[in-house]
Amino acid sequence: MPAQNSRNSDSDGSNSGYQGGNTVLTYVVGGIIAWGLIGWGLDYLLNTRWLFIVGAVLGAGGGYYLARKHNLTRGAKRRHGDGQGNNI
Repeated sequence: MPAQNSRNSDSDGSNSGYQGGNTVLTYVVGGIIAWGLIGWGLDYLLNTRWLFIVGAVLGAGGGYYLARKHNLTRGAKRRHGDGQGNNI
């Protein structure tokens, strides 16, 4: 029976930075869309024009904040090591 040394790119961590970056981007873009729509709705109800921009900026900040809370950004990874006992 041959030994199986099949390791996918997720288990050795070589693809985790790419996936983390995609997740951060998804959080930020999702925040912009969601809070931009909320701002757009409030603009429509209150007859203003500036709440859409405020909502989009708050959404971007909120998405980045959530990504930091989920330890998906590089700064958090440096603080806690690489997950294999190595502090980088």
